Amino acid sequence: MLFIWMTAFLPQYSSASQGNNILNTSNWLNDPSAKENIEQGLTAFVPLDDAFASIASRIHLIRKAQHTIDLQYYIWNNDYVGQLMLKELLKAADRGVKIRLIIDDQNGNKLDPTLRALSQHPNFQIKLFNPYQFRHFRVLDYLFRLKQINHRMHNKLIIADDTIAVTGGRNISSEYFDASYKFQFTDLDILFYGTAADQAERVFKEFWNNSLSVPSHQLIGKGKAKQLVELRQAYENIGNSYSPTENRINEAQNELNEALQLRPVQWAKAYFVADHPDKILDQASDQGLIYNQMIEIMGYPKQHMELVSAYFVPTDRGTEYLSKLSQQGMKVRVLTNSFAANDVAIVHAFYAQYRKRLLENGVKLYEFKPLLERTKPTWYEKLTGRVIPAKGKSSSSLHAKFFDIDGKVFIGSFNFDPRSAHLNTEVGLVVESDELQNEITETLDQYLPQVAYELKLNEQGNINWIEYKSDGKTVIYNDDPDTTKFQRFMMKIVAFLPIEWMM
Repeated sequence: MLFIWMTAFLPQYSSASQGNNILNTSNWLNDPSAKENIEQGLTAFVPLDDAFASIASRIHLIRKAQHTIDLQYYIWNNDYVGQLMLKELLKAADRGVKIRLIIDDQNGNKLDPTLRALSQHPNFQIKLFNPYQFRHFRVLDYLFRLKQINHRMHNKLIIADDTIAVTGGRNISSEYFDASYKFQFTDLDILFYGTAADQAERVFKEFWNNSLSVPSHQLIGKGKAKQLVELRQAYENIGNSYSPTENRINEAQNELNEALQLRPVQWAKAYFVADHPDKILDQASDQGLIYNQMIEIMGYPKQHMELVSAYFVPTDRGTEYLSKLSQQGMKVRVLTNSFAANDVAIVHAFYAQYRKRLLENGVKLYEFKPLLERTKPTWYEKLTGRVIPAKGKSSSSLHAKFFDIDGKVFIGSFNFDPRSAHLNTEVGLVVESDELQNEITETLDQYLPQVAYELKLNEQGNINWIEYKSDGKTVIYNDDPDTTKFQRFMMKIVAFLPIEWMM
């Protein structure tokens, strides 16, 4: 897929004595024009759709950071990937790097023992965003504080040395990185360095300093010194038990560095956009809202719009807007999850009621398949020796959120639904690049027939789902694939509930 050989195994970077963080010149950043590009306000970027490249980029940033690492995430699970990242962060803190971590309190409390231990480290600061008052009996918050706790920080961001960052759709959990035994999310991140990274750091500080970001020890208590010692020992034992891991990472780094040399880095105007944390309190407006920032930078489409959204609830207003674009002769293409692939079934119920109207007005609709063929072992299987029992297939769900409009591309956490627009805070990167847009278009052209059903209206005006098989055959479904009559009935009933604003 898109930039499948591109990754963030970047050369080391350091901070100049003047305080300006500049990458050391080597590999594809050994470019005499890099400094000039930054002075012109440009940003270097690498899209990351490959799961290994995406997790490796984060680990590499952590390992090479010399001064600070700032992170904010909606989900940080207590699983293999979650603990792997915390292990790397602890090692960075041990060598003197200052760590600041914000996790939305929607995450739950399974990670609390680890967070208590890490908070004992003098270089490790942890905050929980918009915390529940009843963290161990959360139903009470839903009963008495629904308005506030229904607003969440959906951001996904890591920044090393105020210089280089990764944002996108991936949370820190195994299913986002092809390492889950249940299902895998297909997602997209983007690594960036330069002007936009400075903007991202300012956004992080807004959240860090906001009153809704509460020091973890105020909520989960203070750990004891011995707990940090025990955690460090546990991480060391885990590392020793997977000795092939480090060799595989080093081997992959060499392979991917060679691949990077074959392709020059892309530089472009780019903008980090984000909701202000006051959106959680319904107190943000104008440029404090991400969609207003995106409209100002990207404008309205005149020729072309492609939208990929894991959770797609266009509402009447959005349906009318997309339909109008199509009627004006613009190419409008949307990819979202099928019912069977959607991990939040209720969202699909509210999306489904708009499909026919969109198709009638010429909008092209595609729905992601729930199972994708897997022809080779994942990075997780190679690194650990553990086999994910998928028998050649992976249960899959689309989680990416990106769209392109006339040479401008957004990649981030923002879904095309009411929740992203009005309830949660979101972040992302807008890149002005015809090359990136063309790459996305060509990738969708190539892979949509393989990974998604195409929706079309038949002669009777009913929706058909068309599946293109690898052997050249075509299968046509008259109902949502892999659904029962009862599921379809319930989707219609649920869509009558007055809760679309929450989707």
